[in-house]
Amino acid sequence: MYTQFSVANIISRRVYTVLLGLVCLPVLLLMPINKRTRLTSYMYRCWSQTSTKPLWLSRLDHGAQRR
Repeated sequence: MYTQFSVANIISRRVYTVLLGLVCLPVLLLMPINKRTRLTSYMYRCWSQTSTKPLWLSRLDHGAQRR
């Protein structure tokens, strides 16, 4: 149902996230805390996504497998 991303796609997403973080760092330091949190949350989702499955659902499935 959900497709796994290729390794090249995952690496490109993570490189994009690092570059976005480096470019936005000076702006992030001057932003209010609520906007800073929103941007870092977006960057975390980009970094962690490895398939088309929503991140919250994959975390939920991963937690259910541990039990």
